[in-house]
Amino acid sequence: MAAWPRYVTLAGLLVVLVFLGLIYGYRFGMVPLMSVFSGMRTLFPLLLIASLATVAASGALFFRRSFLAAIAALAVAISAGVFGMVPLWMRSEGAKVPPIHDITTDTIDPPLFVDIVPLRADASNPPEYDRGQTEQQLEAYPHLTPLVMPRPLPEAYAIALGAVRAEGLVLVASVPEEGRIEAYARTPLFDFKDDVVIRLRDAHGVATVIDIRSKSRVGRSDLGFNARRIESLLEAMEAKGGRLEMEHTPVGDEV
Repeated sequence: MAAWPRYVTLAGLLVVLVFLGLIYGYRFGMVPLMSVFSGMRTLFPLLLIASLATVAASGALFFRRSFLAAIAALAVAISAGVFGMVPLWMRSEGAKVPPIHDITTDTIDPPLFVDIVPLRADASNPPEYDRGQTEQQLEAYPHLTPLVMPRPLPEAYAIALGAVRAEGLVLVASVPEEGRIEAYARTPLFDFKDDVVIRLRDAHGVATVIDIRSKSRVGRSDLGFNARRIESLLEAMEAKGGRLEMEHTPVGDEV
C-alpha cells in the first residue's frame, strides 16, 4: 500500500505548524514582525498547495478505509486552506485603505495619550500624532467627525465608558475630571494592540463634544481597523446619547 497520503499529510501539518510558529513566535516576542510577514509570503503558496494535496490524501485514505487518518488529513487540509487565506485577506484589505495607522475625529487638535504612553515604550510607532497621515485620513474617512451629544458631560462620560466596555476594549485609564478615557484593543490572530483615547469636553452644561483617536503600536497600515473601531464606538455612543447636528462644534466660547 502506497504511503504517500500519510507523507503528504505530515508535510501539510509541518507547513501549518511553521505558520503557527511564526504567529505565536511574534505574540511571545520571539520573532520580529518583518520576519513574520516575510515568512508568510513564503508560506502562502505552500499552504495552498498543502491544502489541495491533503484533500487528495484524505480521499485516498478514506477510499482505503483508513477513516481516522482520512479525518486527520482533512483537518490539515482545512487548516492549511484557512491559514493560506490570511495573507490574501490582508493584502486585499490593505488595498482598500490608505497605508496609515493613526486615526482621529479631530485632526487639528487630536486627543493625546497620557496613561497609555508607558505601554507604548517598545512600540515602533510613537504616541505623538502623525500629521503626515492627516491628508490621507481626511480623504479616506471624511465621515469621522466629533460627536456632539445632547447630554451634560457626566451623562456623556458614563455612556462613553459603557461603549468602551461593550466594545471589549481593555480599560487603561478613566479620568472623569479630565474627560479622558484610555484603553486598547487586541486584534485577532496576531494580537496587535491599538490604543484608543476618548476626550469629552463640556459645551455649556447642556451638551458634550466627544473626540476619539485610535492608533496602532506597530505597522505602517492598520488595514482599516482603527477607523472601523472609531466608527463602532461613535455608533454605540450615539445610540445611547443621541447626536446634536450643528455647523460648528460648541466648545468653550464658540457658541
